[in-house]
Amino acid sequence: MNFKKILLLLLVIQFTGMVYGLNMDDVCSADDDTCKKPNLSGVGMIEKGKCSLTGVLLRFRQLSLLECAKKCFITSKCTSINYRQNWKLCDLVKSDDDENEIADDSTCIRSNITTWQKSLAGKCAGYKCEEGKKCEFNPHDKSLKCVKAYCKGLPNTPNATVDERFGLRRNLDTGNKYKCKKDYKMEGNPFAVCQSPGHWKVLFNCTTKAMCRTVGYTYDKSTTTCIKLVKYPKSYWEDARETCRLEPRGDLVSITTKEKWDFIIKYLQAADVVSETVWIGLKEKRWMNGDDFTNVLGIFGSLSNDFLKKPYGRIKNNLLDDHDGEPRHDHMFLCEILMA
Repeated sequence: MNFKKILLLLLVIQFTGMVYGLNMDDVCSADDDTCKKPNLSGVGMIEKGKCSLTGVLLRFRQLSLLECAKKCFITSKCTSINYRQNWKLCDLVKSDDDENEIADDSTCIRSNITTWQKSLAGKCAGYKCEEGKKCEFNPHDKSLKCVKAYCKGLPNTPNATVDERFGLRRNLDTGNKYKCKKDYKMEGNPFAVCQSPGHWKVLFNCTTKAMCRTVGYTYDKSTTTCIKLVKYPKSYWEDARETCRLEPRGDLVSITTKEKWDFIIKYLQAADVVSETVWIGLKEKRWMNGDDFTNVLGIFGSLSNDFLKKPYGRIKNNLLDDHDGEPRHDHMFLCEILMA
């Protein structure tokens, strides 16, 4: 490199430091002379005190800033890097569709990889790999190939959030710790693992104490109601109840609040069975959960004077009705799993 090129390099580095308030000493470790004096005609543009919180593909420890940029170039979908000098910690970051969430972080710098020279990638410069892979150079036969590098997408972790200091990463054979959101409890081991060759395995579930997990049942959190509509031609009321009780804590549904009544009516409307007759858990003025029947505050609307002269309760056309319990062709019934 002649004197003019050396002078130009110094001017570029000095200018970059002036614009962003730092120089290579700010981002390189004290013992990393290669990082401080890169064999490049220019360095990437750097934002100090900023970090991407989302979209991290891979995380590496004990890497220099330049090694971090190189890994980004050879990794598919990597568009920027986070670097934490104190830990020599490198994040390879993918741009999210809704843009990455950027946070203030005094320990971190962020840099868009398009501002760096592609020559950092060496033989892999310009070599394209599909998502989840990285370019690898074989020095023996001078060949290039794409190898698995990280998990595509994110693990399915409903009602949970990542519990990692620097956020989720997708390195192969690496686990991410999670915690459940408020009002949910952890079942299993609190980790989602990116397993080789690139598939997520979630080792936990976040559930409420009243979570309805029986197949075919619908759960309403606001009323802690867990119900299922069953169609059973010509079903007697007693037969319907026996069917519901096959499930642990199962029974015909009891309706003791207006909120629960409203939920059930919407549920039947959504199932398009409003005009059908549906058995419920009301027998001889008593609900199957043990409560006596009362129409407090007009929960069920206006009831006829002779209502409940017949022993069994049912719903038809969004109204509460009574019946003698004999089967009909179109009778259905609503099963409920009683919550603890």
